[in-house]
Amino acid sequence: MQQAAKFALTLLAGFALGAGAIQGLHAQAGNKPGYVVAEPEVTDPPAFQAYAAKATETIKAANGRVLAFGKPDVKEGALVPGNIVIIAFDSLADAEKWYSNPPYKDLVPERQKAATSNVFIVEGLPQ
Repeated sequence: MQQAAKFALTLLAGFALGAGAIQGLHAQAGNKPGYVVAEPEVTDPPAFQAYAAKATETIKAANGRVLAFGKPDVKEGALVPGNIVIIAFDSLADAEKWYSNPPYKDLVPERQKAATSNVFIVEGLPQ
């Protein structure tokens, strides 16, 4: 009987540990970053530099991070005429909020005057 009690206690402890691990994995699954990916082709370099300085400040204020900026090394598909910019935010909602609200929203016309761009917002994989 004593051995059966030990076995039951061990089994119960295993279930508790497993449940805790699953909850931890579910919590991690909810942590999906948001990315802004842009393909600006600069048409007015001085105006774009002025825009970029202001945009960088709005990114920092929104806890965003510029992960990449530069000419792509195309391996397949069409050459992008400008640069690629990748900005990371803690969530898709944070990326959308940054793009769609002041102060960044107020800078969009400046970017549009200084560059022709494709801009995408995409949700990342769980971190």
